[in-house]
Parts: sequence; C-alpha cells; structure tokens
Amino acid sequence: MFDDIIIWVRGAGELASATACSLYNSGFKVILTELPRPLAIRQTVTFSNAMIEGSATVEGLRAERCELAGITATRNRGSLPMIPDDPLAIVSLQPQVVVDARMLKRELPEMKYGTAFVVGLGPGFTVGNNCNVIIETKRGHNLGKIIREGSASANTGVPGNLGGETKKRLVIAPAAGKVEWQVDFGDIVSENELIGTVDHKQRILAPLTGIVRGLISPVVAVTKGLKIGDIDPRGKIVNVNSISDKARSIGRGVLEAILQFLHKSND
Repeated sequence: MFDDIIIWVRGAGELASATACSLYNSGFKVILTELPRPLAIRQTVTFSNAMIEGSATVEGLRAERCELAGITATRNRGSLPMIPDDPLAIVSLQPQVVVDARMLKRELPEMKYGTAFVVGLGPGFTVGNNCNVIIETKRGHNLGKIIREGSASANTGVPGNLGGETKKRLVIAPAAGKVEWQVDFGDIVSENELIGTVDHKQRILAPLTGIVRGLISPVVAVTKGLKIGDIDPRGKIVNVNSISDKARSIGRGVLEAILQFLHKSND
C-alpha cells in the first residue's frame, strides 16, 4: 500500500529505531542515516550500531550499513538500509517524508529538506519553521502527542522518572578517553560497584542498584561529562532487549502523523 512512499529517518538512536520499526512494519520504505560514531547507549534496541558493526537487529528487524547505491539490494534482503548521514545524498532520493530523530535539544537553522513533510522529535523544532509537525518526547500525559502549532516541551536536562530515579540513574564519563566495560546489558549491579574504566585508569561506578540498560559502544571516544550508560532501578522486570514504552509511543505518534498527512494529500 505504501511501497512508493520513501521515509528518511535521520538518526538511529532509541526513539529513531522505534519509529523505524513502526514505519517499516506498516509497509513504508524506510532509510536510516547515522553518524559514523553514534552516541546511543541503549544498544540492544537501537539500529545505530550498524554504523560500527555493519548490522544491528531490533525486535527481529535488521538494519545494514550500506552506501547510497546499495539501498535497493539491502531492502531486497529484507533489511533496513543505513547510510552515513549526508543530507545532500539523501535529499537526492526525494523522500516524501523526513523524520528528524536526532534529538537536537536546540534549534539548528541549517536544516533543509526540500518539499518533504517533516516530523520533528522533541525540542529543537518549531512548526512552520523547520518542520510540519512535532511529536512530544517528554514523559507524561502528552507523550507521543502530535503538535501542530508551536514547539515541544523544552529540554529540562532531567531524564524521565523510572523507579523513582531521574538523574541518578545516568552513568557519566569521569574523564575523556575510551571506555572498557566490565558489565553487560541485563546485568544487575549494586550502587558504587565497579562497572568499567576509562583508559584503564579512571573508575566508573554504578550510580545506584539496578539493571544495566544502557552502555555506550567501547569504540566511541568519550568526553568528560558525557552520558555513557544507564542503570534502571526497576531491576529484572525491565526487558533490555525490548523497545521501551516511551519509544514505542513516540514511534506510533510518528506513524499517526504520517498517515494523517497522506490521507489529506489524497483528498
């Protein structure tokens, strides 16, 4: 039904990946782009690692890194094509829809997507300026809502409350360098437990007791103060291999916005 609709999902982090799954499973042609060294930490539910390892799978759907010329072959293998983030190259494919899922936090003036219908995720977008609609990404009553005027809720710098914790659950790089983890996704750790090091000398300690839900890829050089991990205090009830309720809600909000756009376009 939607075989002739090309959707460019810009970014391949947690929210972008959930969005790509919703769109692909609904029959759209999806193209992902990502930076060469992505900063996503929820690697088990993001396609971003395809840029590093060549492929990545989220809930049974596979993405493969390829070049522009390899998009069709990748799609014919049943995989999502992912290419390096190059707006000029992607715009040349004339996607009808762009989902900017880079989680900008602040507005960037250089975003140009031609005549495409643009869906922005979260802060950094203003309807009528750099997008057509916005999907609310802040946890709460309006999570996943389609915003048709103005902007999304401002970035507070405070992550959503999970198990009674917000900022404390984040793992922050104590220094710049390369991370070496001593734990893996799904491990239960105790507060102040050694979970890794930076450059084999700076210790990384668990900020609280919980399940390891996010770890940045060891191939990514980190800067001091960067978010590099996430410990979820809810523990074993969390499935680290499943798309989160937040990400799934946002992905379906994007799907609804696109379907409404296509319906109006066909009137």
